[in-house]
Amino acid sequence: MIRNLICILALSISLFAVGCGDDDNGDENGGTGGTNGSAGKDEGKSGDGGSAGKDDAGSGGSDIEPPDCDDEEIIDEDISQDTTWECPVYLLQGKIYVVDDAVLTIEPGVQVLGDTSGTEEAALIVTRGARLEAIGTADDPIVFSSGNPEGARSTGDWAGVALLGSASINSGSCIEDGDTSTADTCEQPGFIEGRLEGIDVADDRGRFGGSDDESDCGSLKYARIEFAGAELSPDNELNGLTVAGCGDQTELSHIQVHRGKDDGIEFFGGNAGMDHVVISGASDDGLDWDLGWQGEVQFLVIHQFAGTGDNAIEADNLGADEDAQPRSNPTISNVTMIGTPDTRGMLLREGTRGRLRNFIVYGFGSEAVDLAAAEVDLNSEWPGELSIENSFFFDNGDYADESGEEDDDGGFSEEEAIEASARSNTIGIDPEFGSLSETSPDYIPANEELSDQAVPGFGDKTATYAGAFEPNSSDDWTEGWTAFPEN
Repeated sequence: MIRNLICILALSISLFAVGCGDDDNGDENGGTGGTNGSAGKDEGKSGDGGSAGKDDAGSGGSDIEPPDCDDEEIIDEDISQDTTWECPVYLLQGKIYVVDDAVLTIEPGVQVLGDTSGTEEAALIVTRGARLEAIGTADDPIVFSSGNPEGARSTGDWAGVALLGSASINSGSCIEDGDTSTADTCEQPGFIEGRLEGIDVADDRGRFGGSDDESDCGSLKYARIEFAGAELSPDNELNGLTVAGCGDQTELSHIQVHRGKDDGIEFFGGNAGMDHVVISGASDDGLDWDLGWQGEVQFLVIHQFAGTGDNAIEADNLGADEDAQPRSNPTISNVTMIGTPDTRGMLLREGTRGRLRNFIVYGFGSEAVDLAAAEVDLNSEWPGELSIENSFFFDNGDYADESGEEDDDGGFSEEEAIEASARSNTIGIDPEFGSLSETSPDYIPANEELSDQAVPGFGDKTATYAGAFEPNSSDDWTEGWTAFPEN
């Protein structure tokens, strides 16, 4: 409060507004009331000191006073109208829903903490039709974290962040079925609707899915999500970031999910993509997808830590119907995956498709890749519908013996598929990372043999190298906004 009084006094005697922020989380680029506002997604540009939305220009200027902030702004009820969080710290008490098509804007440098003292686990859930506009900067990232003090934080201290949209999914309830006589299909104008795990089935706020593949769940950029993964209900943990039925107008860029108790990031259908993402120390899978997800991903690091984690990637279409439409079919390029002696690189199963290019798969003692299917023929799917190419595999365990009763892939040989010359994969070449420290990693490789790989079919088409970083590059896109605290 003293700092806020100083800011107000300074404004009263100054010709220009100067944003006064928290000492540790000040926004050098200015939030609302600062020197430079944050621009919106589409045509909106920031006004002089204003903050713009996706479509409309920002407004404001030197006459905007800084917010009157408590040490922690308590959030204990749903957000039902357009709201901006610009104070240094917000404390979520229980599950907080953004509802009624409201837009929650979070300014750079803001910390959003999950209260650990209540009877209900804290979470931020952006419901279908609403949007989250959380756009930080490299110098002032937005941080979602545990409400416990540094040194006392742990995985699962709070639940996490969920974005729910109206894009297509392939499993759930048929809503507004155009032909009820066909029990096994959902005819137009009907659509399939799912429900977020852990939310009561009678609670409409947990619904996601629809027919709008441009569904816009908002923007999340330059943001960290730490120590999440608490259960919303028994045996239903929330992922660090859940993206359910979000469409391709959703923007996810420069995101770190760190030391989550469940998966790092999971996509449930839709076609939202992401870029420049770090998933570090997940207790379960790093990246998970199912229900027909068809997004694009470029520049991804998945770093599993000693003694925890399962698969770096676990990928499904739908276990009950592997050919359910739409089929999971992402396009993913420039990925660095770092494992442990007890973890697996990828588990691709239950009908997923996908084009995976320019990967580094390093240090997975269980095995690098495992494919599984009960219904679809993997020998027919590979490599036309599902393939891994122009990738490097180093220091991984032997492929599992899946003969006899252990056969879960119809006799498909992962080793032969990966090492076929037509796939242009490389086995046994060390990427030569700078450091694989769990607290201060350097993911930039030194081996120039990683260069001259596939040209990505989307995004940055100059990234013709394996992994998330160009060998020997001076451009470390994780610098400034990521962090790797133990607790």
